[in-house]
Amino acid sequence: MEQLNIKNIINKVYPEIAKDYSCNAKVELYSDIFERLNCISAIEEGESYAEYSWSHNKIYLYTNHLDNEEDVIRSLIHECVHSNQCYELYEALYKCNLDYDTHPYEIEAEYEEENWKKYKLNTTKVG
Repeated sequence: MEQLNIKNIINKVYPEIAKDYSCNAKVELYSDIFERLNCISAIEEGESYAEYSWSHNKIYLYTNHLDNEEDVIRSLIHECVHSNQCYELYEALYKCNLDYDTHPYEIEAEYEEENWKKYKLNTTKVG
């Protein structure tokens, strides 16, 4: 996938998303989590679009799974929502036998993703 197109989408939509969600995280692109961690996969990777790092205040977008503008925008919104959530509570809730589908922070972030059309650029398929 050509990262230049993804970068263009980010450059056009992220400033407004960041403003709307009070997010000042830096965005970095990697093909997948293993490239970001500079390691070789010992397991089959699940489909991960993005990740927010509280400790670095960064949004990592994983380009191997971003197929279109909607994926990019949804991922940016999702991770911006996480940037305003409490990391300690985020982790504590996972210790209460919640999974991704039942975690309140993930539910909130996925709910906000539905606003993606507000930022739509009408570009074609990425890559």
